[in-house]
Order: sequence, then structure tokens, then C-alpha cells
Amino acid sequence: MRLAEFLSQVLATHGEVLLRLAALIGEEELLELLEKAEELHPTDGPYPDDDPEGLKEFARWELWLKERLVASPGESAPQAMAEIQSSVSGLDLPEVLEFYVWAYSGYRAYVETSLGLALRIPRQGPTGAPSESGLQLTDDAIARAKTWFRRLPLPPHLAATAERAAEVPWLRFRTEVLKRVGRRPLGPVY
Repeated sequence: MRLAEFLSQVLATHGEVLLRLAALIGEEELLELLEKAEELHPTDGPYPDDDPEGLKEFARWELWLKERLVASPGESAPQAMAEIQSSVSGLDLPEVLEFYVWAYSGYRAYVETSLGLALRIPRQGPTGAPSESGLQLTDDAIARAKTWFRRLPLPPHLAATAERAAEVPWLRFRTEVLKRVGRRPLGPVY
């Protein structure tokens, strides 16, 4: 699976989560929660230059990522970005929700690395055994989604229902990605 496909899936899944939350609590209320979350957690995602610990953490994550992805022959970063943009456009989201899809830290973390987008998730490791990369990247994407969700200042009476609404798209994401990288999609998601 190419990184562009993986990131398209991440963004589509996040878009579906936003739509589900908007249907549950209303689009205006969701937008207020998203703005409050940004105020409460301004460094969600890649870190500013003046945060040495955040930069170290990001560098460790970038190295971790580099160990799990391989070059994708024939793929160029502009082609990959065009594919990602096309998939987000195809979601037909309201403009403001599309903005929050592009702003999603679980996506930005990938595109703000020095690795570029012309990469893929290998199905096999260097020894020929099935690669763990797809599973690890999927689990990382879901962990980032959980962190994003937990930062939303949801009213307590809506939290459990909203969490159930948010976990369904990520369950489908996990199943789809693991199938595409040659893994059995079993195990907990949220």
C-alpha cells in the first residue's frame, strides 16, 4: 500500500468522524468544540521550533516512521499529493469541516516530516517474512485518532455516545488497511 493511499484513508476516516459528530451534536456545536480543543491543546501534532522536547519526540517518531516505510518506485510526491487532494475533495464535506480534515494532526505529522510522500508500506520485511509495518502504522494512526478525540471538550452526557460514533470509522479503517497490507484485521481498535 502506498503512503498516499494510507493518508487518503486517514483523512477520509477523519472526515467521516467529523460528519458523524456533526450529525450527533450539530455542526455549529462541533465547530465550537474543535476551536476550544485548539485553544486547550495548541501544540497538537508537529511541534513549534521553541519546544525542544516536542522536537525530540517528533524526531523519534520520524525515525520510527522511516524504519517502516520504503521508497515507492515511479511515485512522485506531487502525484501522491494530487491523489490525497482528490480523495478529500471526493468526500464532499462542508468547507469548514474540510478545513478540519486538512488540519488533522494525525495527517499533518506525516506530511511535515522530511520523508516525503513517495513511499509505501511494505508487505514483506527484509527477510521475506510478513512485515509488521502496516499493523504498526495502523495502530499508530488509531492511537493518534484516540488522542485527538480525547482532546475534544465534549459535555459528559455526550462523551460515550460520541466515542462510539467516532470509533466505527476507525474500525473500518483498520480492517481496510490491514487487508490491503496482507494482514488479518483482528484485534481491538478503541
